[in-house]
Amino acid sequence: MGFHDALLNPSIPVTLFEVVPPAAAKPEAIESSLRDLQQVRNLVDAINVPEIHDEDRPGERTSKFIARVEPRLFGSRIKRELGIEVVINRVTVHDPEPERWFRETLDQSGIGNWVLVGGESPEIRYPGPGPTEAAALVKSLALPASVGGITIPSRANEPERIRTKHVQGMEFFTSQVMFDSNDLVWLIQRLNGVEARIFISFAPVSHRRDLEFLRWLGVDIPRDLDGFLLGSAQGATAPATTCLERSINLAQRILMDVFDNLPPDPPPIGLNIEHINRRNFAPALAMLDRLGNLYAKLVTTRARA
Repeated sequence: MGFHDALLNPSIPVTLFEVVPPAAAKPEAIESSLRDLQQVRNLVDAINVPEIHDEDRPGERTSKFIARVEPRLFGSRIKRELGIEVVINRVTVHDPEPERWFRETLDQSGIGNWVLVGGESPEIRYPGPGPTEAAALVKSLALPASVGGITIPSRANEPERIRTKHVQGMEFFTSQVMFDSNDLVWLIQRLNGVEARIFISFAPVSHRRDLEFLRWLGVDIPRDLDGFLLGSAQGATAPATTCLERSINLAQRILMDVFDNLPPDPPPIGLNIEHINRRNFAPALAMLDRLGNLYAKLVTTRARA
């Protein structure tokens, strides 16, 4: 069964592994990334590749901006050389001619799984369309693509946003990195009857800088999480292995909480593990292994019930 068919089948687990494209200034970095991804080829259904822009967010930036290889180029190498399906994120608001990108990506890269992403601020006037408008364009052109979007469970009116985007052609949504289940459970319960897969995203935390970077990206992180994940009995930072174990255990609890509170006719649930920096590749693999097995069991148990 292909990626598109599996997306809308709630009895089939679908797992993504999100990896940032390698640095454009280091040609050897592509080969290194491909070698790393060999380790996940039998553990995931697709590699999720974000599009990175130099964002002007409030607060002090926690890491220097690095220009990245174009996701289509990196994705086509993954698909061709590793035989893994690829999902590409596209920030549509920067492109005044999105149809050209859609057709080129299908014809030249052979990749038809897209997450359409908006701008960082609703107050900025962008040259291109927002994700909903871009999804409607793909639908009107009848392009053979699986179109998705981003969901932020804590955002106001998020169930209505998802329903509107689904009507315009979005078939799946990847969530913001989750560290709490309350908003997520609330959202999924209000998506009862919606046939769009919701990928729940997790990222490993093994150092204080991981939380600082995620906060800078705008991830909703509870205030008491730092002490829970990073603290020790003496008040100092716990070892990286302890932080990682705590973050994996927290992700497992969130995942189980979601499945324990599904509505009668829930949207299909997916899993997305994010590898947010080079240092955290091994922790991301550990999280993928643990959560992937749990997630598959939860989907299978739900399907049998």
